Amino acid sequence: MKFRTGLILGLGVGFVAGRKLISQMTADDPYVVKGPQSEQTGGPVLRLITGRAARITDTATGKSLDAIRRTRGAIQKRLYEPDDDAAWN
Repeated sequence: MKFRTGLILGLGVGFVAGRKLISQMTADDPYVVKGPQSEQTGGPVLRLITGRAARITDTATGKSLDAIRRTRGAIQKRLYEPDDDAAWN
């Protein structure tokens, strides 16, 4: 058998084996439940609590981003001021 024929056969077998392996890896697991459930437990009280939690997290996210921006500004100001010796120590 020539090298070229062996190479073509090897590539073909590898391609077929790879396709089977990938199809097994991407197959759905029957034991995993996906998507929203048909009934929602908790009712309006749970929706009220989750709405408040979403508002609180949005506020906290905004405040943390503002703090990060202020800190970056202060660092850049200290690094690029020509008279500040503390920036290079």
